[in-house]
Amino acid sequence: MSNDLTQYEREMLQYWLRTKMSLRRIASIMRRTHSVLSKEIHRYADGERKKYRSDVAQRMYEKGKQRQRAGKLDTYPELKKYVESRLREDWSPEQIAGRLKESPPAELAGLLISHESIYYWIYEKSEKYKHLYKHLRTHRSKRKKYGARKSGNMTIPSRISIHERPHMINEKTRYGDWESDTVEFQRGRKNPYLSVQYERKSQLVRIHKLANKSAEETTNALIKTAESVPTTLFQSVTFDNGTEGAGHTHIQHLFEIQTYFCDPFASWQKGGVENMNKLIRQYLPRSTNMHLITCEHLLQIQERLNNRPRKSLNYQTPNEVILKNGSTLT
Repeated sequence: MSNDLTQYEREMLQYWLRTKMSLRRIASIMRRTHSVLSKEIHRYADGERKKYRSDVAQRMYEKGKQRQRAGKLDTYPELKKYVESRLREDWSPEQIAGRLKESPPAELAGLLISHESIYYWIYEKSEKYKHLYKHLRTHRSKRKKYGARKSGNMTIPSRISIHERPHMINEKTRYGDWESDTVEFQRGRKNPYLSVQYERKSQLVRIHKLANKSAEETTNALIKTAESVPTTLFQSVTFDNGTEGAGHTHIQHLFEIQTYFCDPFASWQKGGVENMNKLIRQYLPRSTNMHLITCEHLLQIQERLNNRPRKSLNYQTPNEVILKNGSTLT
């Protein structure tokens, strides 16, 4: 594992520092060494816990990384063609770089490029390629970081804490453990919502349109997700503390599974679906009028995401992982 923290880990570190927990305890929770976290705080906050901010640390980190340049793309036209074609298929620069490393086309064997070089090419090279940022998940003309989201704090009947979730779920040693979340859009016109389910090990996603944010609508969406996969691929669901999860006991009894809930203000505890929401925003920004979005359109977005390679899957796609392990899921 690299000693460099990810943006998500920096958000976790900021949260736990604010709780005044010891750095060694935080390191244990984050599964990082004490020295890595200590260096992070000294590097980006002059060693003062109270001054550490995840957004500032990430910005300083990326500024230091932007020394790499995209000279290879100017030198090798076929490599440039490959990168541009994958960007137009909505692959991220990291996915392109990883796939090129793990499964390169014959004509590009031995040619590697970093994802930072691709970002630099998109944003800093010639005007001819600036439009390619529209194929990135955020559609932003400049790289900008999101702050941490906060989940609601409420009491839910028969709620089981995420801290009681079995080790096999936390470590992703089996398939069938899902995270669920609701995606909101522009308010003021009774916009529909999205219910998003994310399978932790394969990173498979299911997306459903909701008329409102009620528990009944969310429960129906979860039933659709469960019925779309083999029984063994639906074994648990983890929620945040929103009211839409109040119907979880019905899901428990109907499918004989267990459900768990994150701590208040700790949406990072179900970081997989939170990251998936950001991917969905590439296609459906907050300003989207969801009344105009059909279920067929949502299915196209869902499968586009399920067919994008992931670094943590060794640059396989979620659908490829499910297909490859199909015999163990039925």
